[in-house]
Amino acid sequence: MGIWNRFFGSNKNKKADQSPYLPESEDPIDIQFAKLFSHQGGRFLYSESEEIVNSHFESICKENQWSKEDILIFNTNLSQRFQLAPVETVQKKLTEYKTAFISCEYLISNTGALLLCDQQIKHYKLNELPDALIIFATTQQFVQDVSEGMSLLKGKYDRQIPSNITTVQAKNPNKQENISLSQTANAKNIYLLLQDISF
Repeated sequence: MGIWNRFFGSNKNKKADQSPYLPESEDPIDIQFAKLFSHQGGRFLYSESEEIVNSHFESICKENQWSKEDILIFNTNLSQRFQLAPVETVQKKLTEYKTAFISCEYLISNTGALLLCDQQIKHYKLNELPDALIIFATTQQFVQDVSEGMSLLKGKYDRQIPSNITTVQAKNPNKQENISLSQTANAKNIYLLLQDISF
């Protein structure tokens, strides 16, 4: 069963059969992430195929009136796949781009945040990047928490641990009150293009 069915709940009568004295079961980590990420204001676009991911990407650009020149992209694999020119030498302030298109390391379920490192954002701080991010990820990148993500990150890059490790959260422009300065420093307007990778 795909994440989409579980997110919207295809078995609605299950709760009626359960005893009210049993502790509530936790959502799977993918559903937990999707709920938190969306609640914080992130735009979650799930896709079962590469073609749908490409269609979602085109829709995002059309909705925001972003041209290819408005998109900051460092990753050559992403740039080839989506036919964008990678920025190899930065000629202007990064915030002059309307969005950055990046990948991520892991999707952190217990916070709804995304784990990044220099592999995605080079040496730049989050506040140096455009306010809007398009982030590409797959369903294989869910982890329970930052600790698990860091452990996997060390194993993934065993020869040289990445630098500039950080997390980014979605920000909801309609809920700016009661948000601390530290929370807004690592918050962006995020479109998450999530592709289902089933083996």
